[in-house]
Amino acid sequence: MANKRRLSRTGSIILRTAVALLIVFGALFAASRTFATVPMSNLGDVFASFSVKDKSTFPYAVDSASVIRMAPVGSGVCVLRAGRCDILNRSGKVLQTVQYTYSQPAIDTRNGRVLLYERGGTRYMLLSKTKTLYSGETQQSILTAALADDGRFAVATTAESAKSVLTVYKASGREMFSFKCVSEYVTDIAFSGGGVAVAVSGVQDAQPYSRLLLLSFKETEPKADLRFADTIFFHVHSSGKTTAACSKSLFTVMRSAEKEREEAFDSDTLQFFCADEKGRSTMILLPYGNEYASKLRGLQANGKVAFEVECGEKILAAARSSSYTAVLTDKAVLTYNNSGTKVGTLTLTDSARDICLSGQNLYVLFHDRIERFPSAGDHTQKTENS
Repeated sequence: MANKRRLSRTGSIILRTAVALLIVFGALFAASRTFATVPMSNLGDVFASFSVKDKSTFPYAVDSASVIRMAPVGSGVCVLRAGRCDILNRSGKVLQTVQYTYSQPAIDTRNGRVLLYERGGTRYMLLSKTKTLYSGETQQSILTAALADDGRFAVATTAESAKSVLTVYKASGREMFSFKCVSEYVTDIAFSGGGVAVAVSGVQDAQPYSRLLLLSFKETEPKADLRFADTIFFHVHSSGKTTAACSKSLFTVMRSAEKEREEAFDSDTLQFFCADEKGRSTMILLPYGNEYASKLRGLQANGKVAFEVECGEKILAAARSSSYTAVLTDKAVLTYNNSGTKVGTLTLTDSARDICLSGQNLYVLFHDRIERFPSAGDHTQKTENS
């Protein structure tokens, strides 16, 4: 689900239909940080991380034009660049570098793992922080892919006998579930208890539509199937009995397989959408499209509004973690907690291009480097002469 997170940097969004409809899809996911949920195959990463001397190597030198996306991995960050993927710990030490030749690379990160795949291609890799766990190849072109907390992963591809097919694999790479979408393309995937929530989109009578499906690994037919006219979902997430999906024009919540509520943005323009690994999310909305009247709307995992605050700044990028929402403006990075209280201001002395939240860390992409700062508190970026 990226690479300027405008609407879904989270991403971002690709779908071709028979009538040449192009759908962009993708989303920001944050990784779990608790030892209680670290997969057993990741324990080697824990020891490898302990063996790295905690000597800061930031700033991390990089040409920002080559950076496709930054995504959280534990308390560190995954930097997807043209031709390579670097995984850094919180000190800036490069734990792993993976070279690739994908033409349209994309990543999903979760619980200390990275799923690197080629949109429009057939190749993918499952990575831990320090090594390649599995490499695979599909028969048809990849549309999108997603990771689960326990290491399972799902890959959606085009199909010969249908528009698309969703395949779920165990962490070992062994196939465990598949589902065909006869008339639609998969645009996003989210793992839920005992199954997956899937957003699919198609075209009927020259009009786009979306369906929100809830699939169980033990059943052949969807547990829920909701249809939405004239909209294209680019993001879906699931938490407990709640599944939520977002498009450019609306946000909808399904609970226990029934539609609970639907919110149209109406006069507001959705600029950015960010979600954390537990299903909480933040929307950056522009009333009447005014980019200098921006507001943040935070949502709980059940889709209910947790806070709404006016920012009043032109927002260039946004990021979300389990504890914070951060927005990048021309001169600062502003951080809000889950109650909507501003808890951090990073005053910038250089122009920044992008941001990423990972644990208690804020990573900022400048034109020639990435630097790390505390997420909360008031700080001023230091210059070489300060």
